Amino acid sequence: MVIDKGGISDVDISCIFWEITKRLSRSRQRFLEGFGLTASQMEILGALYHNLEIGSKDEMTQITLSKLTYIDPMTTSTILKNLEKKELIYRTKSKTDSRAFCVDLSEKGKSLFANVIREVDIFRKDMFRDIDKEVLFFQLSILLENIKKII
Repeated sequence: MVIDKGGISDVDISCIFWEITKRLSRSRQRFLEGFGLTASQMEILGALYHNLEIGSKDEMTQITLSKLTYIDPMTTSTILKNLEKKELIYRTKSKTDSRAFCVDLSEKGKSLFANVIREVDIFRKDMFRDIDKEVLFFQLSILLENIKKII
């Protein structure tokens, strides 16, 4: 990347940010393919795993998962069907809503998610090597708040 003598412009930052997000997206896709997962499937598994980790007693329904992951309800339904075929999740009737099903991780799903996360941690350590994480986090937090105000 070439930076002119006038300093770093908004365009420079936007371009490098775009390239980082594209490369992260591609690497995540290739990485998850090695586990037989898509990024959306991983998001759903992550939401279910997190729910278990915090010991929530709340039922995790398809609608709840859709809201938590910002994935369209119909797409969430398709993802859940595919995860169920892979025996990574199972569904049971809701105790509070006769029309809804609760979604839970199977033992196979828990194990797979834990394995993926272990590998992700190794990747993260390499990715953030030689980076001042506190400064980066602070700056990204400001950027996120600016984006929220615009959108």
